[in-house]
Amino acid sequence: MGEADLGIIRALARVTGASLCFVTLVFGGDAAGSAPGDEVFKTALVVWHMDGLKDLAGRNELRVVGAVSLGVRLEGKELRESLESGNDGLVARLEGGYLDAGQGTGGMLNLTGSALTVSVRLRSPLGAWGKPLFSKHGGHDHLVYNLFSFDSAIGFELGTRDTPGMTQVMSPLDRIGPQDWHAVICRYDGTRLEMFVDGVLMSEAFPAGPLREGNTEPCLIGAESIGGGINSAWKGLIDHVALWDRTLSDAEIGRLSGGPARIAALRAAYWGEAPVLPPSADLYREQYRPQFHFTARQWTLRKLNPSAREEGWLNDPNGLIYLDGEYHLFAQRWNKCWIHAVSTNLVHWTELRPAFWEDYRFGGGVQSGGSVLDRQNSSGLSPDPNTPPLVAFWSGNDNRSTCISYSLDKGRTWTKYAKNPVLVHPERDPKVFWHEPTRRWVMLLYGNSSYFLFTSTNLLQWTEQKESIPDCFECPDMFQLPVNGEPHRLKWVLVRGNGKYSVGDFDGSRFMPETDELPCDFGPNFYATQSWGDIAGHQGRRIQIAWMRDGKYPDMPFNQQMTFPCDLTLRTLGGSLRLFRKPAPEIELLHRRQHTWKDLSLAAGETRPLEVAGDLFHILADVEVPRGTALNFRIRGATVTVTDRSVACSSKPAPVASGLRTVEILVDRTSIEVFANYGETSLSACCLPTDDRLEVECVEGSATMRTLRVFELESTHPDI
Repeated sequence: MGEADLGIIRALARVTGASLCFVTLVFGGDAAGSAPGDEVFKTALVVWHMDGLKDLAGRNELRVVGAVSLGVRLEGKELRESLESGNDGLVARLEGGYLDAGQGTGGMLNLTGSALTVSVRLRSPLGAWGKPLFSKHGGHDHLVYNLFSFDSAIGFELGTRDTPGMTQVMSPLDRIGPQDWHAVICRYDGTRLEMFVDGVLMSEAFPAGPLREGNTEPCLIGAESIGGGINSAWKGLIDHVALWDRTLSDAEIGRLSGGPARIAALRAAYWGEAPVLPPSADLYREQYRPQFHFTARQWTLRKLNPSAREEGWLNDPNGLIYLDGEYHLFAQRWNKCWIHAVSTNLVHWTELRPAFWEDYRFGGGVQSGGSVLDRQNSSGLSPDPNTPPLVAFWSGNDNRSTCISYSLDKGRTWTKYAKNPVLVHPERDPKVFWHEPTRRWVMLLYGNSSYFLFTSTNLLQWTEQKESIPDCFECPDMFQLPVNGEPHRLKWVLVRGNGKYSVGDFDGSRFMPETDELPCDFGPNFYATQSWGDIAGHQGRRIQIAWMRDGKYPDMPFNQQMTFPCDLTLRTLGGSLRLFRKPAPEIELLHRRQHTWKDLSLAAGETRPLEVAGDLFHILADVEVPRGTALNFRIRGATVTVTDRSVACSSKPAPVASGLRTVEILVDRTSIEVFANYGETSLSACCLPTDDRLEVECVEGSATMRTLRVFELESTHPDI
């Protein structure tokens, strides 16, 4: 019997009152002869085992405030697991109250230096979190350490002298189990903050410098103090709270977490993916599921009305790239993972398992970004120069870390770069592209209402440029387009997350706009665009897609949709350069039956029903709408209104500068996209159908449609 086993037996005897004689226990876990957890505790600055008010050394006494019971005995499996991790099986039960340690004897709880470890073993039997756990708080700019919880996660915040505010790491409760016992250990070595749960590394961040000094708030268990006000009310059990002014080793963390065998099993459980469920019988056939606009599916659960972070949700498109005949569409399941789908024709999409998942080393998520094909393997990420890596750039949820994942098999599997992050700079949404004249990579990074510019020769080391681009917001996209189709006359287009664009010149380190900020789209549901370029066989082609934000899909197992892909061209209009958006011609792959009307004239108040079957349409009209005339297309309860100078759909009228001549409308089950004058003006709108009508009416004056064509469309989903 090893010393570790004897330590457990002695502790068991203390709890149960049993004699050491005739006690035989068999435990798995640490190898024979390894030191028990209580040996690690003996090196702590302070440790409370919750058998009473004083700490292990008898120096720091707690004060009970409210409903707290100390010395509560554990039994059965809970007792055994407590003893195996070096505890004594006696816990505190917090029922809304808290424990106050003040500043500690002689102020010893006011730590200094550049090293710290916090360890708390705790459980919420009801899985009721959302309250503070262990803190020396005082506000984000004053706290030293703060272990806290949301309803969905346990987090830890650290305050250091050289980092404004606080640095946060986090572990999701749905991954580790909201009702289980957990040993939460957070350590800082002066450059790296790590969060372990039950010995498994769950999160990592990179603050800087020594611990923040001068904090006069009390050290509290089950509460936090901010400006003298106390926030408490957590209900649960605490086995120990301990604090070191050094960093524990991996081996010591392992001893406090139950040993290597237990940690290995939990690592597989905490980081493993849930098994895929068979698809539901009505997948892609649901009542409000768009049939030719991309939406996300659920893989491991079946739930209606998913919200951000839940399967079935999507938002920002990410990292669009064309590779060996495939269009790759990535999108956010907001900072949980990158949704991934592929298509050979921009119309029929196959959704793959998500490309890569949340990375809790960088604040809890995988935010938006972009992708490039590193054709020359400048990064060296591929061991075979004939297999260039596909490199994805994404932002950590700490809004500081720009990271890389790369694929060597056309995006089917991904590896996170071992030396992430490749750049630490506020804030997020890296967009990377190759700038041929300077022979280097360029990154746009959003932060502080600007786009910061960085350059690199290898995708791994980045140099910030002197000038940023002001008045910008989130999700940048930047590319070249020929002017009026002239291949040797190129201009750069910068598109902001809100869909506004500017046209100008770019020398590789500075963008010089020549136009005002103009909207790509005037609809109410257009946001966070990205685009495909460098498409083999289609030189100069640029295809844009956007998130149709804020659509409603009641009681559906999905949430949100993308716009239909649109070709972008740059044309001169009224003496200025303008971006035109027109549906990609691949929409014609979905054409079924065609209905045509010629020289259809309508007088004021006249309505013409269009006897067309189905709920998916591609409408094209050549119109003559004199001044003072308004023409309405009534489409399943929604209305598209056109005049000689404007077009509207669930929005304010959008201008048409050159006089309305053509109208093109894409109708899906829960969206309408309108394009006037071959894409001079576009509007993207989400809508729920209220009837089955499809008709056109003249509201004022008289109008003529020289040609009206309505194509019934087939679904992009099989067997529908």
